[in-house]
Amino acid sequence: MLGYTVPNYVITTLNLNSSIVDVVEKALLTLLVLHPIAGGLCLFSLFFSLFLTSHAFSIFTLFLTIVTSLVSSLVLAIDLALVLVAKSKLNALATTQSLHFAIDFGNGVWMILAAVILTWFAVIALSARACYCLGVRRSVFLFLFKGNIN
Repeated sequence: MLGYTVPNYVITTLNLNSSIVDVVEKALLTLLVLHPIAGGLCLFSLFFSLFLTSHAFSIFTLFLTIVTSLVSSLVLAIDLALVLVAKSKLNALATTQSLHFAIDFGNGVWMILAAVILTWFAVIALSARACYCLGVRRSVFLFLFKGNIN
């Protein structure tokens, strides 16, 4: 459940059909479900990154992180499109009717932007680990505890 519904006075003021509002609410719910999916994929990637000493796990983690980055990028694109389209439609309605609403980028958009940037950095770092590029041959965990491991 989204946690809110469109009030009836908004539907009557804007002369909207209630079936259209129901369809929009269901589509929005479907789009918002992608956020926890992206978060779950990120958590799985984080868990599997603990086992980078195995080359097979590093390749699997790289693949999982690429999928996470793609899903997170899709969520960011949907969030940006949703805010920009709603903003332009509200501006068009505000000129024809006396509406006093404002739509702006909230915290969720900025958080998903930071998540997308960091997951793509993780893809670059895991690519270096998986293909032994840039002199990366061992995991950071082994590097930190080099003196204690025989």
